[in-house]
Amino acid sequence: MKCWNCGNETASGARFCGVCGVDLSQAPQGQPGGPTPPPPPPGPQRQDPWNTNPSGNEMILKIFAAVCAVLYGVTAIRRVFNLLGGVLDVLRFYFSISSLLYLILNGLTVVLCVWMTGVLIMFVMRRTPQNTDGLLLLLAGGGAGVVVVRLLNTLITALFNSYFFVDSLKNFFLWTLGAAVVVAGMYAILRFVLGENPLVGKDRDVLAQEVRDTVSSLTQSAGEAAQSAKASWDAQQQAKQEQQAQWAQQNAQYQAAPGQPAPPPMGYAPYRLKADRSLVAYILLNFITCGIYGWYFLYALARDVNAVCAGDGKSTAGLVKLILLSFITCGIYSFFWYYNLGNRLAANAPRYGLNFQENGTTILLWLVLGSMLCGIGPFIAMHIIIKNTNSLCGAYNYQHGI
Repeated sequence: MKCWNCGNETASGARFCGVCGVDLSQAPQGQPGGPTPPPPPPGPQRQDPWNTNPSGNEMILKIFAAVCAVLYGVTAIRRVFNLLGGVLDVLRFYFSISSLLYLILNGLTVVLCVWMTGVLIMFVMRRTPQNTDGLLLLLAGGGAGVVVVRLLNTLITALFNSYFFVDSLKNFFLWTLGAAVVVAGMYAILRFVLGENPLVGKDRDVLAQEVRDTVSSLTQSAGEAAQSAKASWDAQQQAKQEQQAQWAQQNAQYQAAPGQPAPPPMGYAPYRLKADRSLVAYILLNFITCGIYGWYFLYALARDVNAVCAGDGKSTAGLVKLILLSFITCGIYSFFWYYNLGNRLAANAPRYGLNFQENGTTILLWLVLGSMLCGIGPFIAMHIIIKNTNSLCGAYNYQHGI
């Protein structure tokens, strides 16, 4: 040990320095050999109010939000079918002011359910200290919107369809209770389980800015997801165009005589197409499934037609595009879809040694003018489509040996 005064080494256990004679025990506080200062008194440890609870309480919030997101997502899907029912009413000319209002309100309900689902998913996956208050306010706004829309639905029912007013009123209270449980439940978990203080100590301007920042963040996330989906879609479309170009090149080089089977398109893996569709089965299954089978029927029909007519440079729109554009155009696009389908079947018949007298014009006339013949016109149009599709699919299966 060194002397605190002169710095020379001293003997172990000595009280006085052998060089300068100073008392080693009198060293000032903090100097070598002096008394060790007492440790500072323990102060309160700093608590991070945004710390994810180490006991796992954060998982309670995520589980609750995930369950609510699933419920709202399922409800949105169910409401989409209600929308489709409203579109079918328009297509069948069952039009009235009340049906139009119900259609609009069902559309708003779907939008709000999707909104609630998205916000709850953000609580599960993207919650941060900066966006928690904004997410909670967006959730409360979506819940309030749901309540308002269902209240309008109840009022319209009271005006135009009072027989179902009691049921509509019950549904309104259930929707209100559900929205209250979700919003209050999220707040209660944040406040009493996680120990946070959402919305406390912030004025209106600060909360409004947090909502804007949260919406901006959500929009940015949605934009990134859309860009990723668009890049994937563009890649698929490019590959599809290259494949169609190969098919067109092969078909152009192959000069088939009438009745001579054409070769399978280049790079195309043939599979057996359904060639025994029936109008009676279509009507019965559509009735039994409350219209669901009808949508599947159109999906499978478009898929098989695209396969049997591959290489002609055209494409029959699928179910999703048919539904969306029919909804946007109030059913007009569906007539255009059937018209193009009839023309495409007739144009591709010679490739398989067939000849159809009916084309898109025939289908369109039965759909429009035939509806005046006790409503049997659309069924005749569907019969023609089924008959011609079965013929082409059967020829396709025979040609490819499947």
